[in-house]
Amino acid sequence: MDSGSLRAPALLSIGALILLACLLVFFVVDSSEQQRSSALAIRFAEQVIGDLRSLEARVADAESGQRGYLLTGDTGYLLPYDAAPAASGQLLLRLHQALSSPLGDGTELARLNETAALVTTKLNELRHAVELQQNGRTAEALALVRSNTGLAVMDKLRADIATIATHEGQWLNSWLDGRQRDQNLATGVAAAGGVFALLMMLAACVLAAFFARASAAVRAALQSARDAAVSADRAKSQFLATASHDLRQPLHAMNLFISALRRRVSGDEAVRLVGNMASAAESMQMMFNSLLDVSKLNAGVVEPNPRDFPIEEVFARLRSAFAGSAADKGLALDIEPGTCVLHTDPVLLESILRNLISNAVRYTRHGQVTVQCCQRGNIATVEVSDTGPGIPNDQIEQAFQEFQRLDNANAAERGLGLGLAIVRRLARLLDLQIDIESVVGIGTSFVAHVPTATEPLPVQVGEDRPAPSLAGKRILLVDDDPLVREGLAREIADWGARVTLVGSVDGALWATGDEPPDIAIVDRDLGPNASGVDLLALLNASFDRTIPGVIVTGATDSAALDELRRSGAAWLIKPIDPAVLRAKVTQLLLQTRELMVTD
Repeated sequence: MDSGSLRAPALLSIGALILLACLLVFFVVDSSEQQRSSALAIRFAEQVIGDLRSLEARVADAESGQRGYLLTGDTGYLLPYDAAPAASGQLLLRLHQALSSPLGDGTELARLNETAALVTTKLNELRHAVELQQNGRTAEALALVRSNTGLAVMDKLRADIATIATHEGQWLNSWLDGRQRDQNLATGVAAAGGVFALLMMLAACVLAAFFARASAAVRAALQSARDAAVSADRAKSQFLATASHDLRQPLHAMNLFISALRRRVSGDEAVRLVGNMASAAESMQMMFNSLLDVSKLNAGVVEPNPRDFPIEEVFARLRSAFAGSAADKGLALDIEPGTCVLHTDPVLLESILRNLISNAVRYTRHGQVTVQCCQRGNIATVEVSDTGPGIPNDQIEQAFQEFQRLDNANAAERGLGLGLAIVRRLARLLDLQIDIESVVGIGTSFVAHVPTATEPLPVQVGEDRPAPSLAGKRILLVDDDPLVREGLAREIADWGARVTLVGSVDGALWATGDEPPDIAIVDRDLGPNASGVDLLALLNASFDRTIPGVIVTGATDSAALDELRRSGAAWLIKPIDPAVLRAKVTQLLLQTRELMVTD
């Protein structure tokens, strides 16, 4: 074949190679531009959606802070409320600028203006309640909150924010779809040119792999953004769950002072006023515990610890906890003796029953509250029933939502609306089924289905012994909070015991000297690098014997609870009912006496 005959194929080959090179350059440049524009669109959508979620969070945090201030009077709760107007204004300005940009959608500006008006309305409503509280009109402020007048505004605000966020997500998907269509068109052109040679096919494969990696990077970026948002929400709940120690201290001291005051007043009016104080403190404590329970569940720090236990252990504590409140309302509280042996987490099951019984006692105005356990095969049913107003069938699901209170509840009897929400979440955590039957005007029955133990518990035979007197007993009290120390000292003195009052580990070791106390009541947190658990160990080593001790704590995080369980000492979580503390002290002294008799 002469050179003339080779020229045409060579030219065609060179032309094909030049065409392939041009196509390759075109695809590289086009893909880079599409990647840049896609990244710009994603950043724009993430900024808009992130600012919308931040705006909703700012308003929600302001509302939470306002309610915390109204419930406790603590101005520290007003920090997010005070910061909300300026922060919301900045976010709305950024959103307006973004939606007015070339990437924005003018149709959303009108909805953003409506959202801004709703934010202003909501903040004004919150400010009105705060001003009522600051002017001493607490009852009006709380009535305004309980009336839920701002609920519709908040719901509309959330709906508008969700609509704008959804629209931005749809816009982003449409944008990426357009870029994908452009890419498909470019791939078709490449396929047409690929008929010249195998090199075109290889180039197309390379480009396809290149864009596949780019698409995976975009998906990874979106997943990372979602993970960051979930992590931030969990971190907020984790903070509230682990900050409970400082919040529990004043409640604990207030309970102690009210208990001491109750024993020192006389006269019907004074007794009634102290009783009202005690009821208010009890309500505040229940609301506080509910908030912390929800925060711990949100933070994921609650871990079940299932074991075999007799239900009567739980029933005995529930009788003691609710007998007084039921009697005050003239209700018959019938917690039948339980013979079932269950297999689940006893602490979390008790929390479920406490919420159910608390609701039953709160909303039942006359009649009785009944609690019983019946075994059917390898499943036991624990039932809490009442003769209260009942729940309409169309409101049962609503009753299990957080911060939902039914209209048939007396305003003075309403809580935060968290009890049944906590019950549902704990039941799911324990994998328990909760059934509910309710008839309006007749009452309500909740039934928990709990697994039973596979092996019977060993029978413990013991001899009943009279409870020891606390008169003259030497009790060492160690707490670094002056108010708690003073309240506990008054309580212990009223028991007839002799109290040694100190605020540190070194002070406790010096104050005991050569004479061991009969029992020690110590705070778990005694300052930096100081622990009540370590103090009990030092006392035991110092006197070469086991000193009965009760560790009290306001910390409820999993690390603190694990440390207390490992210590082997008795422990109670603040705020503590003084009667419960005295019963625990008496129980430890009785156990110590029985061990001495045995030895």
